[in-house]
Amino acid sequence: MKAPLVTRRRAAAAVAIAFLFAIGGLVFLVRGGGGSNAPGAPATGPATFGLTATPGQISMAPVYAPTAPPGSGFIPIDMFAVPVEPTPAPSASGAYSPPPPTPTFVSTDKPYHPSQARPIPAQPNEWLIAKSLGRIALVDGRIVTIGPSADPLLLPASGMRVPSTRTLDVSWARWIVEPPGRGTDEMGTRYNDPSYWNMCGPGSSAVALYYWQQLTGHPNVTGTAGWFVDPYAAEGVPWPSPGPVVAVTSAGKPLGTYWSGSDSVGGFTAHGRGFLMYMATQTQPPVWKATGIAVWADDKGAPYYPTRGASLENIQTGVNWEVSGRNSTAWLNAWYGTVNSYDPTLARDLQVAVMLDVGRDGVPVIAAVDTFDLPNWQAGAATPHIRHAVSIVGYDNAATPPTFTYIDTCGADCNPRRGNGNGQIHVIAQSAMVAAIQDAVGVGFSW
Repeated sequence: MKAPLVTRRRAAAAVAIAFLFAIGGLVFLVRGGGGSNAPGAPATGPATFGLTATPGQISMAPVYAPTAPPGSGFIPIDMFAVPVEPTPAPSASGAYSPPPPTPTFVSTDKPYHPSQARPIPAQPNEWLIAKSLGRIALVDGRIVTIGPSADPLLLPASGMRVPSTRTLDVSWARWIVEPPGRGTDEMGTRYNDPSYWNMCGPGSSAVALYYWQQLTGHPNVTGTAGWFVDPYAAEGVPWPSPGPVVAVTSAGKPLGTYWSGSDSVGGFTAHGRGFLMYMATQTQPPVWKATGIAVWADDKGAPYYPTRGASLENIQTGVNWEVSGRNSTAWLNAWYGTVNSYDPTLARDLQVAVMLDVGRDGVPVIAAVDTFDLPNWQAGAATPHIRHAVSIVGYDNAATPPTFTYIDTCGADCNPRRGNGNGQIHVIAQSAMVAAIQDAVGVGFSW
């Protein structure tokens, strides 16, 4: 069955702009129902980390209103939007119920069981303001903060306007395809691990970081290779029983599956699976007690099998760690910050964020979306509502209607619907991508 539709709480006017101490969408990205091993199975019930009826709460800081440089025409991206309580409706008698008391805390969407092993520290407000103003830029392989009087929509090297159309070179990145949940690995060893159906977070991370490797020299998306095992031991929980069927050591301990920078498993040349699995199972920012951006256990110490996937905040944290070159003193604000789905100016902000990241700086935007609105997930009345992550690698503001280009690492095995395949790139109306972020299980985007 389809995941239940949940009405999102949206921000009202821009006067409510406030800094959130907790960043990013907190809803887990899941592809595959809580108990389903079928590829592309829709989210079902509480086991799929649907939105809570009464969202969790986070505290507010004082109000900030970033101001663009005079005359630039640039409007700051709203990274500070907060959801608000709905306006009370009149009763049958025509009288209004008393409004709820002014909340001390502001609600946002959270999963039912956040990963206590992966705390997400707040990004400093000063950095968030600079980011929202478009002043964090990538120039000649270095991340810099451009001057307060500069127009962020000018290319730093030439002073020309950011182009109205640009798509990054996708010849290698389009073949970053998640390994299937069952089959043989690169060594020819048979395995069965339905957690692999839920790897869109690591997949979108690998796509984004491939472009960082081209511009800065790290991380090693194209060459990472090795054995990768579901990190239940690192999580401090027992191996699930029954659990994944994978190669084992001579001592009988799970060894996992082997992947490298390129393989021919599945009859085509896939790229980056070693690094994708590294992001899923091994990356570890300094504040984390567990490894991998996917979550492998609940907060009571029980293993998740299959994994519930990676939240947008985990994706952002893991990607920033890798963007920084795993620099323990300068990783948190390496590049990516999040805009949530309740941003009242989401359509404009997404377009401008993609222009800055893709058009000016040459790196993708990662979007946490509802598959219901994606062209490669259409199946008529059976089109699912599934939490998913994709990488936006292009835009065309001159098209009618304007479009985005995205890479979806969920290949033909993961999503066998007619509009999907291995190595494809997808073009979507910008309005449809906004709808995907704002739909029932969409979350936001990191840029």
